[in-house]
Amino acid sequence: MFQQIDLNAVATFVLDVCDYSPDYEDDSFVVEVQGARFYVERKCNWFILHVGQLKHRLPR
Repeated sequence: MFQQIDLNAVATFVLDVCDYSPDYEDDSFVVEVQGARFYVERKCNWFILHVGQLKHRLPR
């Protein structure tokens, strides 16, 4: 069964934490939000969030 993912919570976490925490200083990393794991790529102007087979761009 698939769980409902709150993409707003993921976006808030990435913008508020990942750009400033030394735990996420690599250009690609995995984060866990609300029990779901996401692969994140850091680019110059955005983050790319991999959610299953979908990719979402999040402006920085």
